[in-house]
Amino acid sequence: MPDIGAPFGFDLSTTLVGSGFTLLVSSAVLRYGDRVSRFTNEELYGVGGAVLLVLGVVYGLFLVLRGDR
Repeated sequence: MPDIGAPFGFDLSTTLVGSGFTLLVSSAVLRYGDRVSRFTNEELYGVGGAVLLVLGVVYGLFLVLRGDR
């Protein structure tokens, strides 16, 4: 399997997705921030870590099943 490297289009799309996600999360915090304050920092870090872990595993499996890695 050849390594696709990091072509410009991939870098650009990653930057745009990351920026969009950051704006989406920021707007959600502004809108629903009062509801988040009832959780402790440890709980928020735990939930955030679990979400990133699941997303990483699902994306990795997708790449393997598609034959990219």
